[in-house]
Amino acid sequence: MTVSTTAARLLLEQHGFVSTADGESYRPRDGLDERGLLGAVTAAEAHAYTQGLSARVHLGIPTPSDIPASTRRRSAPATGPRTTPSAPRRAR
Repeated sequence: MTVSTTAARLLLEQHGFVSTADGESYRPRDGLDERGLLGAVTAAEAHAYTQGLSARVHLGIPTPSDIPASTRRRSAPATGPRTTPSAPRRAR
């Protein structure tokens, strides 16, 4: 995670995230399983929201906005037996 403010740094540290060597990024503490990691990220994101800080979480899973839209194909005209107009009936 990359942070840009002191408030964001403090918030991540409160939730157990550890500063990396460059001091600009944070990583989860060692030993978290998938469930623990999800809990830490969710708690930090919710806390950031309550403090008015924006947070963006990337899980590496494509979202609909990441998937290019397919080109729309025009539907082919319906094929089937053609009906011919019936001959007008004569009155008797």
